[in-house]
Amino acid sequence: MGLIYDDPQLAALTLTRPAAEESEGPGAMTGRMREVLDDLVQRNGTGYLAQLVIVLARARFAALDDLARATGTDTAELLDAVEIVALEGLDDDS
Repeated sequence: MGLIYDDPQLAALTLTRPAAEESEGPGAMTGRMREVLDDLVQRNGTGYLAQLVIVLARARFAALDDLARATGTDTAELLDAVEIVALEGLDDDS
């Protein structure tokens, strides 16, 4: 039997806690997230990361959809707005 985060759903939850702790800015937990990812690859292979990314993308969409419903906003419009903010953030990295 593997570790609980050998399941992509549980791995996503495992990574959510340090992400929440980093919400005020990256810190020591970034290293912890990297350690978890490295361990997952070692235990399950690189293809496992694709499964994890799919789970995380679906969870993010579900959260956006819930937010859209709660605010009376169209999900597609909210997704467009989030995408624009992310794209504009690319300019900040240069």
